[in-house]
Amino acid sequence: MSDESVIAAQGADHSGADSLDAVPHNKRDYSFWALLFVFLGMQVPVSYFLIGGTVTAGLTLGDAFMITVVGSIVGFVVLGAVGVIGWQTGASTMVCTRPAFGRYGSWLPALIAFIELTGWDSVHVQLAGKLMGTIGAQWGMGYTSLYSVIVGLSIVVVVSLGHRLLRLLERFLVPVVVVLVAMALYAVLSGQHLTQLWHTAGKGHLTFMLAFDAMFISALTWVPMVSDYTRYGKSRRSSFWSAFLSLPVALFMLLVGQIAAVGLGNPNALLAMVHHGTVFGVVAFFVAMFATIATAALIMYSASMSLLNVVPKVPIRRINYGTGAVVIVAAVTVNLLGSVLNWLSFQGIMLIPLFAIVLTDYYVVRKRHYDVAELYRPKGLYWGTGGFHIIGLVAWVIGAIAYELVHNGVPWLGGGVVCFVVSSISYWAISTITEKLRPGDTDATARERRPNPAAASPRTSSIKIGDAS
Repeated sequence: MSDESVIAAQGADHSGADSLDAVPHNKRDYSFWALLFVFLGMQVPVSYFLIGGTVTAGLTLGDAFMITVVGSIVGFVVLGAVGVIGWQTGASTMVCTRPAFGRYGSWLPALIAFIELTGWDSVHVQLAGKLMGTIGAQWGMGYTSLYSVIVGLSIVVVVSLGHRLLRLLERFLVPVVVVLVAMALYAVLSGQHLTQLWHTAGKGHLTFMLAFDAMFISALTWVPMVSDYTRYGKSRRSSFWSAFLSLPVALFMLLVGQIAAVGLGNPNALLAMVHHGTVFGVVAFFVAMFATIATAALIMYSASMSLLNVVPKVPIRRINYGTGAVVIVAAVTVNLLGSVLNWLSFQGIMLIPLFAIVLTDYYVVRKRHYDVAELYRPKGLYWGTGGFHIIGLVAWVIGAIAYELVHNGVPWLGGGVVCFVVSSISYWAISTITEKLRPGDTDATARERRPNPAAASPRTSSIKIGDAS
């Protein structure tokens, strides 16, 4: 039975939007352009100015941007490849980690994704509040915390209305933000000579490979979200290319921050707009607000979807409210704008081995196919031993150790590429060895056990694709 037939037969009432249930192909409503605007919305955060500016430390603008392009391309290939898994299964990103880590084992990446995404959202909301407060102070309206609360509440409202509103909202916000950021670039370049800046280095000491790691990891921060949207995509090709083709906007945002860091000594390009008069100041104010809502709404939605993998019986709207509360409280009470590189390094330890293993499991070990019904079946093919797939967890630890050893001990080598390769090879090798020692069930045999579709009517099937606790 095909995946689509299985989904159709297993509870049309439960396979709705904004839940863990697999989305049937005939109910997917994201065209290539709809997906593209969603992924473009992920690439317009104001935090990109800070991330881009960070890698100019000790590197010329030209070298920093070259490394940014290379690292981002690698990261966006991973983004698109994981997105294809979501399209094939119709499942969220964290559900798609179950074959590699087991049913309960997938709680670990889900919790890490929730922490990572909620952390980023808090950073974005706090940064928006500080920028809007700094800009508004010239008119006597420097209400930093109030702006953070307003932006945070706006995001919660948008997310609570579901993925369809997000799709429509991104089509409006993304073009507006890109045009406004182009104005920021104009303000940054005023009085500057780009040719001269291209050969000017920023302050600090950063190796080429550490800069590569930062840009690679920056791209990977979106991977926990990707299948939450490609599961609504109409074709495999659009699911990959819509994610990958959002890259130019990401590079543009990062470049603006890098030019500001080298030319002005501060990567925050919006502050440069304040010195160009009231019109530019007002524009900067709304860039901070719109860019944050465009990106943070998508992040909050995926943070909630990640946590839903752990607590499947809790209504998604309640999770949205809880996530929003955490984001807003953290944004107004905790100083989150510390070392960008340390924050990215922590995510590298977690995310690089995680998705190296997921990609290896799907594309190599399981030959580009997950059995959709088995993703949800209690004690099924992907359940693991006691709900844990030990091989995936062991390979994850090996990869994380490799990253730490290389990143700290051999900084000129970076750590990201080594971690990805070591994690992937470890998972493949252990999986191959254990399969030879103890031949087990496979995706193919699981499908062979499935009843003949002609024997069960889709209208009367009692099997439920929804999460069983």
